[in-house]
Amino acid sequence: MKKIKLFLVITLILSVFISCATTGGSTPSSGGIAGKADGDPGPVLSASPVYYATGSGSSQSSSFNDAKMNAVQKAASDALGIAASLANRDKLESKIYIPSTANAYVYNETMEILDRGEESGNTTVSIGIRINLEALSNALRANEIYGNIILPQGGDVLLSDMERPAFAPEPVVTVAKTIEEKPAAESTSSSASAEATPEEIALIDEIISKLSFMVYYDEESAADPFLVKTAVGMANRYLSENGMEYVDLGQIEQIKKDQAAAYEDETGQGVSMIQWIAGKLNADIYIEIVVDANSNTKNNRYYGSASVSLKNFDASTAAGRGSSYYQTVPPAMSTVSEGDALNNAVASATFNAIQKAVDQARAYTQKELTQGIKYDLVVQNTYDSRLMRDFMKKMERKVKSIKRISTSPEETKYEVRLIGQIEDLEDLVYDVSEGLPGLEGMSLVYQRGNSITFDSGL
Repeated sequence: MKKIKLFLVITLILSVFISCATTGGSTPSSGGIAGKADGDPGPVLSASPVYYATGSGSSQSSSFNDAKMNAVQKAASDALGIAASLANRDKLESKIYIPSTANAYVYNETMEILDRGEESGNTTVSIGIRINLEALSNALRANEIYGNIILPQGGDVLLSDMERPAFAPEPVVTVAKTIEEKPAAESTSSSASAEATPEEIALIDEIISKLSFMVYYDEESAADPFLVKTAVGMANRYLSENGMEYVDLGQIEQIKKDQAAAYEDETGQGVSMIQWIAGKLNADIYIEIVVDANSNTKNNRYYGSASVSLKNFDASTAAGRGSSYYQTVPPAMSTVSEGDALNNAVASATFNAIQKAVDQARAYTQKELTQGIKYDLVVQNTYDSRLMRDFMKKMERKVKSIKRISTSPEETKYEVRLIGQIEDLEDLVYDVSEGLPGLEGMSLVYQRGNSITFDSGL
């Protein structure tokens, strides 16, 4: 009997070892943490893996956001594992899986459109895009969602590229990959979640969602006023259909006509009139459109080709906020006239270009907001240097950073970085000064763009 028992124990141990040796690790079919056989280096792990997904919506913009978020969901599921994903389903859907925030977790410049279609007013699109795993993992941890390789103590989060869909063969010319692959130890992040608190992230999202745009054309290169106005109209239509604030072309033209003298008096032409008008109309981003178009006729059909270039600028500083370009391929066709073909081509090219322009403007704004917008703060009458030092120390606790640029009894200049608008900085100055004896009478003297000046009241 003892021999039989010993034989059974030995047999059981051998079967366990054989099972472990032959089974090995499992490899997810859609991407994720890949295992490898002996001698096989296995899939390359990355902090920005490519994922593929399909999305749909009532507009092209909403369908792209839906597709991006579906890709993010797949990556999150691979990183967390099935069990943790199911256990945190409600929290994921309310805190992370929000289509309007998809851009925070992807690298938009790497997006490849695999397929798109439209039926009964509903747009469907399939894409491939690189996921910003650092931003995603930080957001998951901020919401206390853990599992698999998402650990409370942090650590590198790496996944392999998802297998390319069978219907999408490798393109002859691939989308430019502007994300430089780095080892996890060297990776850096420009995401809001990596450097900002949850409260600041919420504020950043609110500011980005309320960005106001002003679209106008480059007057020096506008060969055909009708076509450039068509481009502006189509851009504004896109902004309107997607619920974004924008400045109507008629308002711009009216201010140009009525306030040319005021522009010269106020600026001395130190800034462009378009930037000045954007400030007057409270736009956050102004976009310049350049249109190049040509047409021809063949077999009683009219063809029009157009290339549209859009450049984004910050309305306060005129700093660049990205650019986009689109060319109609193949040309637009009309049976009416060459003018109609050109008009269709310009409208189509603009509609496609404006989407990328808006995404870039938002991405640039998000990056800047994460680091804090740079403001110039000037305080006049600062002969009490110790009091101004106390002022600076208290400001340090309320802003991302503050640096003294120069000081004298007449005035002190600071460079301030803050997640918020210029009005928020004004409120902070009042809050701090009210708590410092001697500065209770601090008052606003002047503000333009990102520069604001106060009198200390001393």
